Amino acid sequence: MTADGAPGPAGRTARASATAPQSGHPGARPARPRRLLEPWFAPFGLINGTAVGLAPILLPVVAVHYGIGHVGLVMGAFNLGAFGAPLTGALADRYHAYRLLAIMCAAVSAVSLWLFPLAGAPFQLLLALANGGAFAGAVTVANLLIVERRPQPEWNQRLGWLETVLSVGQGGALILAAWLSGLTARTGLLIAALVPAAAVPLGALLIPRVTGSKPMIPNAPAPAASSPDVPGGPGARAGHHLASVGHVGEWGPASPSRIHHLHQQHRPFDGLRSAVRLMRGGFGWMLAAWIPAYAGTAIIFALYPVLFSRAFGVPPRASALAFAIIVLVSLPLFIVAGKACGRRGPVTIIVGSLAARVLLLAALAAFAAVGHIPAAVPLAAFAGVMFAWSFLSVASPALTAQLCPQAEGDAQGALNAASGLAGLIGSVVGGLVAASLGYPAALALGAAAVLAGLTVFAVTLLRARHRSPAAAPPAATSAAT
Repeated sequence: MTADGAPGPAGRTARASATAPQSGHPGARPARPRRLLEPWFAPFGLINGTAVGLAPILLPVVAVHYGIGHVGLVMGAFNLGAFGAPLTGALADRYHAYRLLAIMCAAVSAVSLWLFPLAGAPFQLLLALANGGAFAGAVTVANLLIVERRPQPEWNQRLGWLETVLSVGQGGALILAAWLSGLTARTGLLIAALVPAAAVPLGALLIPRVTGSKPMIPNAPAPAASSPDVPGGPGARAGHHLASVGHVGEWGPASPSRIHHLHQQHRPFDGLRSAVRLMRGGFGWMLAAWIPAYAGTAIIFALYPVLFSRAFGVPPRASALAFAIIVLVSLPLFIVAGKACGRRGPVTIIVGSLAARVLLLAALAAFAAVGHIPAAVPLAAFAGVMFAWSFLSVASPALTAQLCPQAEGDAQGALNAASGLAGLIGSVVGGLVAASLGYPAALALGAAAVLAGLTVFAVTLLRARHRSPAAAPPAATSAAT
């Protein structure tokens, strides 16, 4: 975990350092570490652990009773819940009811887990959707509690500590999932529901009350207010841009990891016009490569416990424990990734990481086809797939910042939306292919999709970089270090 909020093992996107300065004002003083870790982080750590530790292990184990294709649909609905984040953010902006929203998210998460083993196949999809939406909403509220209450120079450090707590929640939840997966479905998910349920009273006690006012930054110049088009001027409306909007990775629904607080005037079709402009040039090619590459690896993450149980003979208890170990081992890699991105540039890091994933997914497909492979071998290959995310999650927002320096917030939001869409497609298609053609075919499809993304990326952005290296912005200015 980097000091400026590089992703934890849940895969949340690292943020380009150019997005929010560490201490952009002379009167700003760095906060002491003990002041950065706030008690209200705890309930959000429980909700995060539920979504990226318990649900991805326990939901597929229960959903597989309706077939492997249903597992893909359930995890696809879970990913689709990410689109609850903008709704939660809008409600938070309007009513400032952060505590109530967080408590509601925790309650929805608990109820959806409790009811999941009791529901039929169609209702399981709705419950998975609610679970993913509650998680995305809770993470949105957690980020807003920082940017609404603290001056901007403190955002990076505080968000970094928040994501550290979220990562601890994931690791602990994965260890708990290893035990719960050995129980009956009803008992396991009933106990699992107690984790987000515990966040309800903790949230009521610990989450602070927030007013609509923002903390002033010392010695910051006041914005001009002579024109309605000037930020902060008459007619401007407070809002949040989800800048460096993070992925929690292929392991869960995409959700905001960074939030810029801006005063802006909203006009009809501004978002559509902005999206169309962003699709031109290098960023459009980046998304064209990112979507198939992300969808390809979403297959293995959506099917993870069932895939390893049926294709490699690894019980869910062992696969959950192995994933917890992988999460802990991957922590230092985010720092390494930040440094590598600064030295080599994000384009090179993305190409290398995608190439590694192609090889590892192809190897997993071969292992599944051969059978009788020692469990340590496919688990090691999966660890490599996960470790590659450490580098991708740092390099992708850094490259986005380089390609869209004047519209980074919108571009990061578009990258997040593309990831959510890709995760949905990969989960559903992967489950259907596994159901009809088997696990080796699903893994081979994942490798082919990542290869397609790598090819697009190499033919466009990598070639453009080699043609005009002097024109590219220096990577060290936007890489998370």
